[in-house]
Amino acid sequence: MTDTPIQPPATRLERVKSFIGDLARPFAIIWTAACAGVSMLILALKIDDPVQAGVFIGVVYTTGVSTLYLGKAWEVAKTGKQSAEVEIAKAKSETG
Repeated sequence: MTDTPIQPPATRLERVKSFIGDLARPFAIIWTAACAGVSMLILALKIDDPVQAGVFIGVVYTTGVSTLYLGKAWEVAKTGKQSAEVEIAKAKSETG
């Protein structure tokens, strides 16, 4: 049902709290993205020249997508480094 572990016996209130907690982050991300997209389109409609409006939309999307990819690359690199350190520590503890 949810990703949050519930310690038995779980009351109805604990299940509702867990369910709401699991939905809060994705819900906030989706609504933030939707509002940012709508505001960008409203700003593009305010520009008189259609070519400049298209360039504006392209720049905003390119900036957003590149930021997401850079953030994901940084997260993967950080996680990979940490997992490598854990593997080294495990190997040292098994041999020593």
